[in-house]
Amino acid sequence: MNNITLDTETFSSVDISKSGVYRYAESPDFEILLFACSVDGQPVQVYDLACGEKVPDEILKVLTDEKVIKHSFNASFERICLSRYLGLPPGTYLSPEGWHCDMVWAATLGLPQSLEGVGAVLGLEKQKLTEGKDLIRYFCKPCAPTQSNSGRTRNLPHHAPDKWSLFKSYNLRDVETEMEIQKRLSKFPVPDFVWEEYIIDQQINDRGVLVDMELVNQAITMDHRSREELTKAMKEFTALENPNSVQQMKEWLAENGLMTESLDKKAVAELMKNAPPELCKVLSLRQQLAKSAVKKYQAMQNAVCADNHARGLFRFYGANRTGRFSSKIVQLQNLARNSMSDLDEARALVRSGDYDAVSMLYEDVPDTLSQLVRTAFIPPEGKLFYVADFSAIEARVIAWLAGEKWRMELFKNGGDIYCMSASQMFKVPVEKHGVNGHLRQKGKITELSCIAEGQTVLTRSGLVPIQEVRLDDELWDGEAWVHHEGVVFKGEKEVIEYEGLTATADHLVWIKGKSEPVHFGYAASCGAHLVQTGNGRNPIRLGENHISRKTMGRTQKKLFCTYAMSRLWNSTMEKTERFTIWAFQRMSPVFYTETDPKMVRAQTNESKATMRKFESRILQRLWWKGHSVRVSKCYRGRKMDHRKLWASRQTIRDRPNKQQWELCSGEYPFCNEVRKLWKQEKYRVITFRTGILAIFSKAGNRKTICWKNKGADSSRCGERSKDAQRKLEANKCTARLYDIRNAGQHHRFTVSNCLVHNCGYGGGTGALKNMGALDMGLKEEELQPLVTAWRNSNPNIVKFWWAVDKAVMKAIIDRTTTETHGLTFTCRSGMLFITLPSGRKLAYVKPRIGMNQFGGESVTYEGIGATKKWERIESYGPKFVENIVQAIARDFLCYAMKTLRHCSIVMHIHDELVIEANPRMSLDAVCEQMGRTPPWADGLILDAAGYVTEFYKKD
Repeated sequence: MNNITLDTETFSSVDISKSGVYRYAESPDFEILLFACSVDGQPVQVYDLACGEKVPDEILKVLTDEKVIKHSFNASFERICLSRYLGLPPGTYLSPEGWHCDMVWAATLGLPQSLEGVGAVLGLEKQKLTEGKDLIRYFCKPCAPTQSNSGRTRNLPHHAPDKWSLFKSYNLRDVETEMEIQKRLSKFPVPDFVWEEYIIDQQINDRGVLVDMELVNQAITMDHRSREELTKAMKEFTALENPNSVQQMKEWLAENGLMTESLDKKAVAELMKNAPPELCKVLSLRQQLAKSAVKKYQAMQNAVCADNHARGLFRFYGANRTGRFSSKIVQLQNLARNSMSDLDEARALVRSGDYDAVSMLYEDVPDTLSQLVRTAFIPPEGKLFYVADFSAIEARVIAWLAGEKWRMELFKNGGDIYCMSASQMFKVPVEKHGVNGHLRQKGKITELSCIAEGQTVLTRSGLVPIQEVRLDDELWDGEAWVHHEGVVFKGEKEVIEYEGLTATADHLVWIKGKSEPVHFGYAASCGAHLVQTGNGRNPIRLGENHISRKTMGRTQKKLFCTYAMSRLWNSTMEKTERFTIWAFQRMSPVFYTETDPKMVRAQTNESKATMRKFESRILQRLWWKGHSVRVSKCYRGRKMDHRKLWASRQTIRDRPNKQQWELCSGEYPFCNEVRKLWKQEKYRVITFRTGILAIFSKAGNRKTICWKNKGADSSRCGERSKDAQRKLEANKCTARLYDIRNAGQHHRFTVSNCLVHNCGYGGGTGALKNMGALDMGLKEEELQPLVTAWRNSNPNIVKFWWAVDKAVMKAIIDRTTTETHGLTFTCRSGMLFITLPSGRKLAYVKPRIGMNQFGGESVTYEGIGATKKWERIESYGPKFVENIVQAIARDFLCYAMKTLRHCSIVMHIHDELVIEANPRMSLDAVCEQMGRTPPWADGLILDAAGYVTEFYKKD
């Protein structure tokens, strides 16, 4: 035999989704029901073990023969289950050498990580049978005892012979599908060094990590008692039947004068800033109840095997575009950070079960338990944990790839990039744990992105130049008036002007069609429309399509158009003027009349029609580009039929929750009832586009400008052509720059009628993610990019982004191979491959150059998107760089695992390795080996640091 493809069907009373395959296979009632296999491509054979058949000895022998390649989809499941079937001692498993996982193979090519998903994408002739889920539920899991099934708790083959026969066919088809997948993917074999990495991963999963079950059990008990006390206190304060109910709590807060759309952690923290003391107490209790640390402890409880080791916590190639690892069961990648100075004492108290002492000393019991989650992982008696991690690994990788020499020199000399950034920002020396050390964290989160002086910010008191915004001014964030933490002067820098906004190219803005902000320069180069959230002194609500009219009427009353437009006479429409010059191509779809609130035709045979006066800060702009407004045309004039404004389409769909389609993404109007229309004997209804209608504004232009283009923008720049770049360059100038810190819970505000991101949380997170900030140990809420000085000081990194963008475009368009910065881009067989310095390849399925939603060219490919479904994904240079940098950082981690494979690695979190060893081991030796530069990364300076501990923690 050279290779064998196999698949098993099993029974166990343990829930594998909660406990993992290791605990699943340890269950006393675990049993292999069916064993299907094909040897060297021969017809598949199914062995019915549940009915007494035996697997031939020659096949059982190859399971322990490392020279015979054993294929399976999610091979770790088969390997662990067969280890139990072969009678290996607990905690001992078949060697992973010689096992090839077809799921990993699919992941290396950017395909789904399910047999059904791969079969569908590849269009296989023999795909996984759809009846499988029902059959697995019937035969592989316990059943509920009922009168109809005579009270049994398990279904056996003789209970449903027809189903059992179909189950055997299902088992056989799985192997046939796997064989067809192997045939399809044979052009793109997995390199041997990747299989070597897979073996190391499986060895770490087999080894597992010891869990302090005394601490885990006591923590779960304490959490239960804590929740009972917190719930009781909440009931006393609020008199609610269920204070854990989000809806009940929101209504109670509203009754007490505190309106909120959300009760998530950030929203509650924002509410507590200005809430009265009694409401702050309730919100604080709410925050404590919302702590989810107990779920981690419960996951540990579910996962531990008989020897108290949690196994199978890591997924190899969990991220199939970069190949990075992901976590399973306990989710180690998002453990809470510990900041307690007396962690040892707190841990001892919890472990002893002394709830009263914990409650008295620490007050916030859920937070204490959350900080102790990491400490539940311990080394065996007589050993210690040696924890080592890379220093700023992704910042080093991108500097090396881009050839940013000053940064590489800084790393070579042992410099701290965050201290350097803080020093540049505050113009003082900064040392970690030394002089001005408190500024180092601010160096990590230096603001990127700025707004030019003179740009007007929409405040509750009107339009105010950004440099004059006061701390007590409330800002409009597209949904509500919000507080902020003040204006920040950012020096002088080059800015661009686009769609009325003047800002730096790296400022984050919202564009139509995107739920997340993008860089201003990118939006301009793509010809994207900026989201408009202001109209003069008046806010335009963004809105959401799931809010019913009744809810809007109750919660957003202040935004309603409270006065109707009574009549618009035919003779009172101002003459429209058509412009074709470039300057007017991006005019707003709603235009202005004279400052006087009348339609401005000087001579008329009829009385002048006026628009009713609007209340201060009331919604005025009702239409968007291309919206059809129905107007009743009479012999004597025209009048607005406001009831027609309710419908953004021909009809409003009758949904159970009365969804108002006109409230989607700020594009649609919201208007209350209007007076009955004047009755006239003769009239007809015609439709106008909003391009030829004007709406009153208190301070508007004197001309009504008509833009007839109903489709995408005519000045499309998405391909970032030379002409587009020249136009952007022509709009550049230098300006004094300002930004606003932390504007509301959504961290955004309205400037020059556009919705932009503030500095503070998330201000420039896109850029930091491209640099790998999340994997440097930062949390999402900590991200703030290295700003003005960073961009000016790192021109080579910026060039690198767009060099990659150009190389990808050329490879796809010409179906050829391109190179840049030590990377190779190849498009063949319907795949885009990016070859990394390590020799590993990133794969993108079915790449295309198409027109994006903004009218420009972009790269798209197929993959698992944000919806967790297989879909077409859009990308561009900086996003590909993000993948590349994270993938190379992953390769460094795998290389470190290989150099330290003689040690007992039990965990790896982000760019950190955890080794259990006896106290005589040298930490310096571990860090020195981890910091070795691979032969394929000549010139890159790595550094690793670590600590020794009696339990896992964040040092």
